[in-house]
Amino acid sequence: MSVSHLIVDELKKLDYRPQVVGGDTPNGRQNVVTFPYPIPTGRFKGETRTVGISTHCEAVGYPEMPPHWVFIDPPVTDTRDGGHHGVFNYDGGKWVALSRPPGAFWDKAHNKGMRAYLEHLSKVFARI
Repeated sequence: MSVSHLIVDELKKLDYRPQVVGGDTPNGRQNVVTFPYPIPTGRFKGETRTVGISTHCEAVGYPEMPPHWVFIDPPVTDTRDGGHHGVFNYDGGKWVALSRPPGAFWDKAHNKGMRAYLEHLSKVFARI
């Protein structure tokens, strides 16, 4: 099973509505799993943005290696962790690409997968 399908299945079990779109990214052409994400923290709390999760981790083995890139539509400016890495076009939207790997958080996670990644994503939005 591809990483895209694993991520989609995990997100569906968590009551999200993911889909896979293809597009150009900072790591070249790849699939991105997108879904509406109600933002629980930070200055965008209460809004829903479409989030895209990079599947580049496929090359190194998900779930042991977490997704690295987070794509957000409409784009946001990251005021705490630096700027964005470009705006890309997927599926009719404009997506900002943020390099926000879970790093040490992921290494400590007991159940690596989308539930842990969504916890990381909440922390990303808390810092934006």
